[in-house]
Amino acid sequence: MCSEVCPTQALKPLSVAEKKLTQVGIAQFRPELCIVPTQHADCGACAEHCPTQAVRMIPYKDGLTIPSLDQSLCIGCGGCEFICPVRPFQAIYVEGEFFHHTACAPADAELFEEKVDDFGF
Repeated sequence: MCSEVCPTQALKPLSVAEKKLTQVGIAQFRPELCIVPTQHADCGACAEHCPTQAVRMIPYKDGLTIPSLDQSLCIGCGGCEFICPVRPFQAIYVEGEFFHHTACAPADAELFEEKVDDFGF
């Protein structure tokens, strides 16, 4: 809808397939702020809310898992940043891209096509 009403035509129309791979930003992970190492607690909210599987949980220590970020899959949607419980500065955040790029599709395309009913924001 935004591209249809943009008065300057700065936004170009994209198909749904193009939107799924359009990289408007790139997530950055700051493990020194993450509650997994700082509070020795389970989390994984960022991975649960990532629609492209750019954030996955990997083994950390003592049975805990910590986020691992594959920036080539990230589209910069901000779901991970929004849901991160760390405040005032989230452990994972998105830096906007000056120019849009195309992200890689995840290896498991079936999971990529999964509908997310409650995205968290």
